[in-house]
Amino acid sequence: MPKPEQARLRFMAVFFGANDACLPGSSTDQHVPLNEYKENLRDILKHSSVVAQKPRLILLTPPPVNEYQLDEADLVWGNKDPRRSAEHTKEYADACCQVGAEIGVAVLDVWSIFMTKAGWREGETLIGSKKVARNEVLEKLLVDGQLLVL
Repeated sequence: MPKPEQARLRFMAVFFGANDACLPGSSTDQHVPLNEYKENLRDILKHSSVVAQKPRLILLTPPPVNEYQLDEADLVWGNKDPRRSAEHTKEYADACCQVGAEIGVAVLDVWSIFMTKAGWREGETLIGSKKVARNEVLEKLLVDGQLLVL
């Protein structure tokens, strides 16, 4: 990051959590424990280089996952165990919102926006979980969970 006298950072978006929310022991080795994830967000937002720049900060939550799409990708990639789950990812989205509220940083809740668009309501089984039927709206929102076969 440039020093304030070299260039001024006016806006900074922090979009972490999708990979951190991988399941513990998954083949990706990307899992970060929830408390460490929250601490990492705090450290980034309070880092001296960021504070010196005085940018407008915004956190973006990790998006939801669709276990059906991920299973298809895992089969092609040879992963025997799931890498992510809808429930686990929600915990990371919630944690991102908590850190934002705690520090006073705006949060764009991508997870909730996508889930609301897909028709999910608080208290219901999570859309994207294999505990409920596939959801076409969520599948269209999460095209990166699909494999394009040429």
